[in-house]
Amino acid sequence: MRTVLDMIAGRDAPLAAGSNGMGRLLADLDTHQCRFPLRGEGVATRFCAAQVSESEWLPGAPGRCYCRFHRCLTEGRRGTEAERGAPRVLERLA
Repeated sequence: MRTVLDMIAGRDAPLAAGSNGMGRLLADLDTHQCRFPLRGEGVATRFCAAQVSESEWLPGAPGRCYCRFHRCLTEGRRGTEAERGAPRVLERLA
């Protein structure tokens, strides 16, 4: 099973369709872009950056700053334990 550190380090990070494989830094993200961490640590962490529809965008709610693909990984029984824990990692990085 992958750990949160594996996920952030970019080892087998799951990518959404339409996301930039390299990801983007948090400071470079526009509104309504997925904040799922792909690789890196601290300020060098790269995020998915796939577009999130306005109807699904709800900052502050768990998983609501993620694209549909990454939100499905973090909700319910889908995804690994590390992927479901990604919102907590993102809170610590902020």
